[in-house]
Amino acid sequence: MTIQAKPSSSISYDSTTYGTAPGLDIKEFQIIEDWNGRPASAWSVQRIGLLQSKIERYTYNIYHNNKYGKHNLSKLIPGHALIQFANETFGYDGWRMDVIDVEARECQPFTAVNNGENTNTSEVKYTVVAEAQVKVTLKDGTNTQCGGLGRITLSSRGECYNRSKKEAVGDALKKALLSFEKIILDYETKITNNYYVDGLYGSKKN
Repeated sequence: MTIQAKPSSSISYDSTTYGTAPGLDIKEFQIIEDWNGRPASAWSVQRIGLLQSKIERYTYNIYHNNKYGKHNLSKLIPGHALIQFANETFGYDGWRMDVIDVEARECQPFTAVNNGENTNTSEVKYTVVAEAQVKVTLKDGTNTQCGGLGRITLSSRGECYNRSKKEAVGDALKKALLSFEKIILDYETKITNNYYVDGLYGSKKN
């Protein structure tokens, strides 16, 4: 038996009028469409689908190898592979990453004991935890933002800070590229439910 969801009521803003305060002309305001978490064109819908097919082919053997267990996909697929897939799918100039924020949150020093053959030595090491927020934008405006974490332990505090921030940015980028799948799934659900009142791609042509 097949159960079909009833389409939600159509809502339209066609008859809505807009006004401004005295001294302001509404024509001077530029309409800005935000494509965060929503495809901006048929191009991005098709390309994100292609990206997902590449990811699925790459991870098929990973998920069917029991030694990996049930881990988060972002922990299993290397960042360089995702970047390669993005370049192949969107084009080298078809997407970009912007670092919104990156900050080292913790720095914990501790003494590490090195047990040698004849002597025991100790040295101070540092564990730094960093957080980053990045935004990935496709050439048509489709974009997504995700956060990532980096955790590094080294004897050099400065190197710890640098590498933990780099790791946090890399982790955030991986999660952002992987999050495009959810964007498409949400998009398809909203189309089914007649969610969009401004057309599939707003003021843009389909």
